[in-house]
Amino acid sequence: MDQTVMEQIMEARHRLSALAEPSGEERETQAFIKTFLNEHTGLTVIDRGSWLYAKHDEGAARTLVVRADHDAVPTACGPRHLCGHDGHTAALLGLALLLEGQRLGCNVILLFQHAEETGRGGADCCALFALEGLTRENTRMIGCHNIPGAPLGRVLFRRGTFACASCGVEITLTGSPTHAAYPENGVNPTAAVAALALRLPELAAEAAEANACMALATIVGMHTGDRAFGVAASQGVLWATLRAEKAEAFETLNAQVDQAVREAAEANGLTCTVERLDVFPATVNDAALLGSLERACEKNGIAYDDLDVPFRWSEDFGHYGRHVPACFFGVGAGEATPPLHTADYEYPDALAPRTAALFRTLLRALAEAE
Repeated sequence: MDQTVMEQIMEARHRLSALAEPSGEERETQAFIKTFLNEHTGLTVIDRGSWLYAKHDEGAARTLVVRADHDAVPTACGPRHLCGHDGHTAALLGLALLLEGQRLGCNVILLFQHAEETGRGGADCCALFALEGLTRENTRMIGCHNIPGAPLGRVLFRRGTFACASCGVEITLTGSPTHAAYPENGVNPTAAVAALALRLPELAAEAAEANACMALATIVGMHTGDRAFGVAASQGVLWATLRAEKAEAFETLNAQVDQAVREAAEANGLTCTVERLDVFPATVNDAALLGSLERACEKNGIAYDDLDVPFRWSEDFGHYGRHVPACFFGVGAGEATPPLHTADYEYPDALAPRTAALFRTLLRALAEAE
């Protein structure tokens, strides 16, 4: 790769890192992406307000879509790019530079997606398919995530589920208040909230066994009553994250949680509500497309591994596979790189140019294969 292009990519990554904005508020980030593309490439840029995409249009019958996300992780010190979305976007900007003056035999769309951390962005950006007339027959889509702990630049594939489905659940149980001296005159939800906190992980274990896959329920918080020593608790809230490898297990677990909440409320004279938040579908790879990517790596001497188990974390790239053949893979961020979402994590400078070059190689291979 030309040294100037490498420097542009790394400079873009540093600029994106400094801009770090939370999900749904990526206005300055998107302005930078748009300006970069307009100043350095001849791509057609389409601004959709909360997201944007750029077109390398060859008037071909087939289109390849490459997606990167650009929101930051919320922290106590403000938003920070602790998941490497700054690097993902810099790599896609690098691909834009590498496409200049190239003929691949297909069209390419670079999708710059917002709000991955909440799961909303992927769902919003599925509007792209109708906007551009993209179908299962004429479209293939790829994306990747940096993976700390894996050798720098090494590609990580997985057949089937790459990243698990997940959602947050907020369970509210409401009874009735009473003086703390006369608890028998009220309905206190504390015991029911505590029992559910113990029951949800058991339900996940049952769903995992029944569906022969990973399923997990993690209690992330709980609260009952107030710091008022004269009044017994009358409302309690339990927060949990549910996740599973297979859609069937995820659906089963969610249904069983709903049933357990209803039963707990009825048994204790409480009313209940259950709200889902940050819903992510499983990211499931298209088998044929994955095979094409593996052959491309073999042909071009790109080192890769096939993973035995999916990642437990979620990725809203899963929305896209419901519309077109899609494949999501990992790219090693270095064995000494701290884990994602930790305070010491930073996307490696050397990875964005390598990922941009990887995208170009894979696109050429996919264009030639069909």
